[in-house]
Amino acid sequence: MSQSTVSRVFSAGGAAVSPAIREKVMKAAAELNYRPNALPGILQTGRSGIIAVIVGGFYNPFFTEFLRCVTELLRARKLEIMLVDTHSDANIDEIVGELSRYRIDGVISAMAIGSTRVVRALESVGIPIVAVNSKRVGSLRTVSTDNRSAGGVAADLLIDGGCTSIAYLAGRESQSQSEREKGFLKRLKERGMPEPERLVAGYSYDEGYAAAVALMSSGSRPDGLFCVNDLVAIGALDALRTEFGLSVPKDVQVIGFDDIPMAGWRAYDITTFHQDMQALAEGSVALLADDPAKLTITIPPTLVRRGTTRH
Repeated sequence: MSQSTVSRVFSAGGAAVSPAIREKVMKAAAELNYRPNALPGILQTGRSGIIAVIVGGFYNPFFTEFLRCVTELLRARKLEIMLVDTHSDANIDEIVGELSRYRIDGVISAMAIGSTRVVRALESVGIPIVAVNSKRVGSLRTVSTDNRSAGGVAADLLIDGGCTSIAYLAGRESQSQSEREKGFLKRLKERGMPEPERLVAGYSYDEGYAAAVALMSSGSRPDGLFCVNDLVAIGALDALRTEFGLSVPKDVQVIGFDDIPMAGWRAYDITTFHQDMQALAEGSVALLADDPAKLTITIPPTLVRRGTTRH
């Protein structure tokens, strides 16, 4: 059997090959454990079927859950995944720029992208980019949780729970952090509350613990605390209890964000906002289409009331 016949069997559609020949070739391939080389097809079509998925460090369950959801969706579409773990959002623009060197069909970033230069560089070589919880930069496609409205709900929850001195543990600069804080501050102002004490806590447990210690040691003793994410909230909660002997929610009420699994553990039982990870992943994959119906998708969060706030 000629090499060209075998090639036609493994080409798209198996053009001009009879069922009998196809069956014979496939049987021989199975016996020899043969797998066709994908490179010729990539060179011929210009498409690899590979999507780069960027996550920001597996210390945060937010990224692992998003990766699980988006991986299932991409594989259901017969697409392969190139995993890129940045460990930090500080170099995300450079990493995305490097991806333009590879023959990939699209980029899904679980982290915000802030560089118009990077977006244009990838678009110039025909690579669409979707970013989660990111600001629109150029024609970047974005799927986001409605972070600003959640910030407003957090403010209402603390005020309605009787808090009179409120603080905010912020993340480092990002679009989601900025939107949560804007919504929080706007609602506090609308309800006649003073501007809250603010400390940058980053996004990890250790940073949340350290920020809460610094906040409470400074002489400020808030009775309400909104944290940029659940890891920060868990760190703050441990600090309040172990370092200062405070009771939550009796002495201080605490709200997190993301609804990671640990937030629901009995030791923490944190009031938080659930980000619909399946919807974020589905939106990301949909926006990779060559001609998506829209370039921005916004998904409402869900307030999850637990034991760190008074109801």
